[in-house]
Amino acid sequence: MAGFTFDQQSNISLREKVTNDIRNAILTGELQSGSRLKEMDIAEQMGVSRGPIREAIRQLEREGLLISYPYRETVVADITIDEVKDILIPIRMHLEWFVIQRYIHQMDDSFIAQLQQIVDRMTLCFKEGKLEQLVELDMLFHETLINLAVERTVLMTWRSILNQTRLHFIKNIRYYSNDTIVQDHQTLLDKLASKDMDSILEELQHHMKGDESFLFS
Repeated sequence: MAGFTFDQQSNISLREKVTNDIRNAILTGELQSGSRLKEMDIAEQMGVSRGPIREAIRQLEREGLLISYPYRETVVADITIDEVKDILIPIRMHLEWFVIQRYIHQMDDSFIAQLQQIVDRMTLCFKEGKLEQLVELDMLFHETLINLAVERTVLMTWRSILNQTRLHFIKNIRYYSNDTIVQDHQTLLDKLASKDMDSILEELQHHMKGDESFLFS
């Protein structure tokens, strides 16, 4: 936790606010994978008792963002190369291709324009060097696709890998300084607009694989 401190807290919705602040610190990369968290230190920095900190840690453990070892310590979760390559990406690929096949007819001009707005915002964030916002827009692009689905299992599965996906992106945030991130989303969007299923599948597979240095760093 060197170089980073938490803000003082108010007593309004304390448990939720503490949880949100710790979560945000992880998802913005302020607290990186492997960072150790100590209840006492966080409580002192926030100006609260250790109870809300303990409850927040339990919640973030359930979300997969923290790992607590009995009688030892709590650390920010990591995601390994094998987890990304063999679990996370195949799940994302299956979910998004399922949604595209099932709901391509709903991807009308209005929906394509909605995705285009996201890509345009990505372009602006890239030019301004706002990499953390670029990560969130990357997530939003794919979540917008997923949200076409009415199948409960699709939405639940997406939500279950959301934080792990963010961890992967944040861990590789330096690669968002490469403009291929934006270009790849524009190309995928163009393929979706074409409604050519073969070219969409080919581009989606390429998109999910990503740049080798990004995927396996």
